[in-house]
Amino acid sequence: MTEKELRRLSRADLLEMLIAQSEELRDVKERLKSAEAILASRVIEINTAGSIAEASLRLNGVFEAAQAACEQYMENIRLLNERSQLVCRQMEKESREQADRLLEETRRKCAQMETDVRLSTELGEVVF
Repeated sequence: MTEKELRRLSRADLLEMLIAQSEELRDVKERLKSAEAILASRVIEINTAGSIAEASLRLNGVFEAAQAACEQYMENIRLLNERSQLVCRQMEKESREQADRLLEETRRKCAQMETDVRLSTELGEVVF
């Protein structure tokens, strides 16, 4: 805004602009203060760490947390897989036992039916 345009503004308009700029200045000062605090904490970390690489690792701590999470996840997957395999083996065993029982029962019934047919044939009876 030019000086000429500023002179044409009313006192109320000028006052509103001044208030808006004061609020904006206050916000900028707060952001600056926050950024300086963050920077100061990082500088302290770098100074105590001895090197930038060490400071980065200490500040982030992300690698250790990620590794621990990965190991925990893999362990959970391994345990789940073992449980699933155990359940599957148990179900397969039970299914085989049931199939064997049914097969034996069917053989027994077939043998009984063959015996009944032979007896009825020998006696001259017709079996339907």
